[in-house]
Amino acid sequence: MKKVILTWAVHFHQPPGNFREVIDLYASRTCTPFLATLARHPQVRLSLHFSGVLLAYLKEHRPDLIETLAELVRRNQVELLGGGFYEPIWSLIPPEDAVAQLRKMADWVQDHFACVPKGAWLPESVWEPRFVEILHRAGYDYALLEDSLFEAVGWRRAQLYRAFDVPYLNRRAVLFPYHRVWSRQIPAEGLREIKAAFSQLGNRPEEQIVTLAQSGDLYGPGLDADSDRLAQLYGTESSLGTFEEWLRHLETERHWIETAHFAEVARRRWPIAAPASGASDDLEPCVLNTVARREYETARTELQRRFDGDRFISYFRAGNWNGFLGKYAESRLMLNRLLWLRGEVEKLPPGQVQVREAATEALFCAEEHTTFWHARTGGVYANYLRDAVYQRLIEAEKALHSLDRQETPKEVQIDYDGDGHDEVLLRARDASALVIPQYGGSLCEYDYLPAAYNLANTFRRRVEVYHDTTRLETQIEDWYERRLFQDHFVPTNTTPASFKNNTFVEHGDFVNQPYEILKTENDRESCSTVLERQGGLYFGRERRALTCRKVFRMENPGRLTVEYTLSNPSDLPTDLLFVSEVNYTCLSGNSPERIVRVGDGDPFLCGADFTAAKPKAWTVSDASRKLLWKWTVTPGADLWHHPIHTARATPAGAAPGRTEWDYQGSAFQIVWPLRLKAKEAGTFRIVCEFLACEGE
Repeated sequence: MKKVILTWAVHFHQPPGNFREVIDLYASRTCTPFLATLARHPQVRLSLHFSGVLLAYLKEHRPDLIETLAELVRRNQVELLGGGFYEPIWSLIPPEDAVAQLRKMADWVQDHFACVPKGAWLPESVWEPRFVEILHRAGYDYALLEDSLFEAVGWRRAQLYRAFDVPYLNRRAVLFPYHRVWSRQIPAEGLREIKAAFSQLGNRPEEQIVTLAQSGDLYGPGLDADSDRLAQLYGTESSLGTFEEWLRHLETERHWIETAHFAEVARRRWPIAAPASGASDDLEPCVLNTVARREYETARTELQRRFDGDRFISYFRAGNWNGFLGKYAESRLMLNRLLWLRGEVEKLPPGQVQVREAATEALFCAEEHTTFWHARTGGVYANYLRDAVYQRLIEAEKALHSLDRQETPKEVQIDYDGDGHDEVLLRARDASALVIPQYGGSLCEYDYLPAAYNLANTFRRRVEVYHDTTRLETQIEDWYERRLFQDHFVPTNTTPASFKNNTFVEHGDFVNQPYEILKTENDRESCSTVLERQGGLYFGRERRALTCRKVFRMENPGRLTVEYTLSNPSDLPTDLLFVSEVNYTCLSGNSPERIVRVGDGDPFLCGADFTAAKPKAWTVSDASRKLLWKWTVTPGADLWHHPIHTARATPAGAAPGRTEWDYQGSAFQIVWPLRLKAKEAGTFRIVCEFLACEGE
């Protein structure tokens, strides 16, 4: 029997912004038993990848795990892989940032473990040909890539028990295709079948290299106190766990199964290949919109049922990873803001080293990939992870503007997303607001700077494919992005429930349509922008003209005034409700620290449903972030308030039950009667400001 070489990597990561208790559980229930079990089997050699952000956390909170890992490296049992320090997807960020993050990771590993990583972990197996150049510039020689991306260009599974030399321009990198099926099965299931498969490989005439690349999540019970899962993996006093069984098998069979480090194997000469651009096979379909994904999965199922389906299935691919930016506007907004700030950093004069370093580090952390995509759970749907990204973006902006010692509010008019249309950034000492004229003249970002808190961090409700499996209740789908100061014109009999359920009748064409920038200006007291849309009201086939002029004015320390002038140029009167909708978040709908107080009445939780008739004022407060946000309107208006929830994916294998919901934010509608005679205009004003929080 010929020797089979096993190159095996396990990856551990937690995204920035995850809850402290979650990371603590991950360290204690996943990292700790894994490393302890591995240490008892010194003859099994493998490669481990801990993201930089997780290593930094373990250094501060679990130095014992850092020491255990260091000992495994010292005795040459473990090879450490590198990668982007904060786990970015390289295709989403500038190449210079990818190179810098790879180097930062290599430096950290060298400083703490006295070794230099030469291999890189690719998050979600996202690959583009130009990554070869990034690897070369960062000093890396090889990376791991899912086998499906080789099968997509014609390589058969049997041909992938090796590595490949992948060229790009005049650079090369070695890529190891990892077995996606075995990587999911080991060590939890199918060990008998996998042992038999390894035996078959040993009977082939040429030496076979099996590559496994696994998530550390396979080696822990997750957030549940699942003692059965731990016992299954690591065993009990009376039984052997599957992980222990796997390691013992490798030790027993080491005369023909050789566990090797990737760096040792990568030095050989390998055939040239050009894998497909893409990502892991199970994630690419998630990029597709809901209709297309249903069609894709139906077609794939039909193809697999064909007697000859195996001939075609490997070529049947789905969307490009960057398509998530089109699918989720919330991801695109974060990334565009990040890239614009990255450009601002590059404009700094050479002498501003400390500012450059502080802003760059914050932006690197914001580049972590989890928040820019979604499969079934978490990802861009997790409001606390989006909040962590915005905290870093605001920290970077504050660092950049620490150089600006003037107290005068300022506006910046710039095309920050490269779409050919300008946005307006209004800044004061304690607040900043990003106005998007092209999308209803709305605010897509509204920051309380002292707490690095974006109150506009909301999310549009969507129907996802996995909602097809929910029972009892269904997900409401919004037809517009949820932002601040969106302008509705609805019938006078419209109810608060119709806004919550998205069943209201919209007569205007203002909510998601472009406004024109008429003017932007600064003076000593304020900065402002004037927007206007000459739109219309639609009643069946009849269109009546309506002009909406909207003025945003920002004053120190953080007072924002929004003044509407609605003009009816037609010869007919108008009798509707004018609703300015404000979507905001305090991250939790049921926390007693996050409340809405209307007038002198009892407070409501931020996730409450309520209405108020012409309140004089109301406040939103978040004691956890020392935020107090006061609102007043002129003339008096009714206030409608409701939460925004999205349906969570039903866990695989779960019994039918009630749908679980994730809080994404809340919406309040400021409702005025709009009764304009022919050629008449009306004026409406909203003032919101950040005040010193009680108890601060």
